[in-house]
Amino acid sequence: MIELVLTTREQDTFEAALAWQIEEFQRQRPDVRITVQPRPIHDHYVAMVEQGGAADVDLFLCCTDWLPDAAAQGLLTPLDELFAAAPLPDWPDAWHPAMQKLVVQQGQWVGLPWHDGPEVFMVRTDLFEDAQEQAAFAAQYGRPLRVPATWSEFVEVAKFFTRPEQGQWGAVCAGLTDGHNNVYDFLIQLWSRGGTLLDDQLRPQFHDEIGVEALTFLYDLFHRHRVIAPECLGMGSVESGDFYAQGHAAMMWNWCGFAAVCELPELSRIVGRNRCTRLPAGDGPAGRSVSLNIYWALTAGRNGRHPEVVRDFLAHVSRPTCDKVTSMVGANGTRLSTWRDPDVQQKYPHYAIIEDVHSQTLTLPAIPAYTAINEAISRAVHRVVHEHQPVAPSLARAAQETTEILATS
Repeated sequence: MIELVLTTREQDTFEAALAWQIEEFQRQRPDVRITVQPRPIHDHYVAMVEQGGAADVDLFLCCTDWLPDAAAQGLLTPLDELFAAAPLPDWPDAWHPAMQKLVVQQGQWVGLPWHDGPEVFMVRTDLFEDAQEQAAFAAQYGRPLRVPATWSEFVEVAKFFTRPEQGQWGAVCAGLTDGHNNVYDFLIQLWSRGGTLLDDQLRPQFHDEIGVEALTFLYDLFHRHRVIAPECLGMGSVESGDFYAQGHAAMMWNWCGFAAVCELPELSRIVGRNRCTRLPAGDGPAGRSVSLNIYWALTAGRNGRHPEVVRDFLAHVSRPTCDKVTSMVGANGTRLSTWRDPDVQQKYPHYAIIEDVHSQTLTLPAIPAYTAINEAISRAVHRVVHEHQPVAPSLARAAQETTEILATS
């Protein structure tokens, strides 16, 4: 018996999709057994990238913002090598350009796109389309109730729908310090206001006036406006997505995979009552609607024991039928054919906007040092949001740490 180990983040829909794909593969290859090892997201990063464990597993489901670091450490087998004798027939053309570039590191193809974002804005249609709610909002704010086009409109709408006594909040935001959404939410606020993470010379810019405004905005949602449930401070992207799907809030921005969770009757109380659109734009002339393009890719560990079997499994998973299953069980497939599939769009309407949202995405610097920079920013967000420390000094400290990281990388 050939035994492979596949390590992944802990997430129900990820595990369900992998289970189906593995079962189908093992029907064709009864001589193979694949064991899945799921971990909480931060533990997954620490074990696989920071501690180098990815080199010694057969298959590693890797977030694309970790790929430059993992590739630079030599933890991964380039897929160019695995597929040299038998190339995938439609790679890369069957995937959106945004899905092709992040898995190429140092000129080598190192990962197969498996689960896609991007972040989208979600609203409860039953609340926004309710005639009584519309009349009450117009009476209070002197304008029609609509999906917020800017972050200032977002605050107004969030305040209007915040009713803690009814168990309802204006919005959901993942406040857990995990180096994931707590950083990404800050970056979305930064970018949507016209700010910059690093300049062309890789000097930190996120601590400037726009960065201070962006992080202050996040702090205010939790602690000044109080439009987000306090328990969200302890929730990551998964828990906050579940919280929204249980009907506790009017709005959320999060990965579009959680729009799929909203349509699963066993997990959601708002089936058929969620709509996805672009994120609000920053106010002012530099403001724009910005999303984040980060996704999950299957990679091959450098010291994997059975590279030919790993190759065959990756080829299996890349098939259109397998990618569609990823979507149909609630994760997000990555192929254009999946996004455009009528069955997928009927079950999960958010797929109709995924290609459009990809047209206004930004991504993280594809440099090995970024994972350490990400941790520095995560600590800054934690100091502000959880410890109530001043915004400007917290960001300045993270910028100094970033400068030191880049100087020694």
